Amino acid sequence: MQYINTKPILENSFSLLCWNVHKEMGRKKFNNFFLHLQHQYYADLILLQEATLDSDTSKLFPRHHYKSANNIRMWKKSFGVLTASTSLLKKEFSLKTIYRELHIMTKKTLLITSHKLANGSKLTVVNLHAINFVRAGIFIKEMDRLLITLNDIRGPLIVAGDFNTWSDKRLIHLDSFAKNMGLKIATLQDDKYIKKLFFKPLDHIYYRELELLEAVVIDTKKISDHNPIYASFTILNHHKSNG
Repeated sequence: MQYINTKPILENSFSLLCWNVHKEMGRKKFNNFFLHLQHQYYADLILLQEATLDSDTSKLFPRHHYKSANNIRMWKKSFGVLTASTSLLKKEFSLKTIYRELHIMTKKTLLITSHKLANGSKLTVVNLHAINFVRAGIFIKEMDRLLITLNDIRGPLIVAGDFNTWSDKRLIHLDSFAKNMGLKIATLQDDKYIKKLFFKPLDHIYYRELELLEAVVIDTKKISDHNPIYASFTILNHHKSNG
């Protein structure tokens, strides 16, 4: 497939779309909506959870390179997390949870990619689908494992996805994780559209060493059981870095 855009770096200001697509990729209704969404909300980075990974996946990303990490294989398809970028990206590594959901079901996965920024620094992006259907203690162990994994990473960082934070214990520990990593949470406009369970939001974007310009939740009219978050950032002090 020929890519329309082959930029080696992300510009000083860039945008991101984060969405749990609930395995809807490949369905005509979803595909049509998703391609239209990319025109309406241009995103340099697209982070999907429960993405369909098969021979047709690339058709949904005419302007993006992408990397993926699966956690489920069914017939000729896989499902997992996918990170797409209009610039070159490097897959650092993927990580599956140690524990399985309900002890017998699937493991969850995350994908870490790196992206060169216009000021010469490196942006690290973590696309996360957190473990669900387990007690809070297991969620905490898996988040602590991620904390150790990210401990040596310096510079700009984004951690985003479906955190499955449907309990107070999960939200409290996520807040502790963010503080340990020096992360800020993206405050969402129109947060009434964010997916909630027990009145608690499940999807989040956290960031470090970037300036958040906006973060909005897009009402997709039930294309998925989650709605996407669209956020834009700028590199801190980029005018100084670029001389």
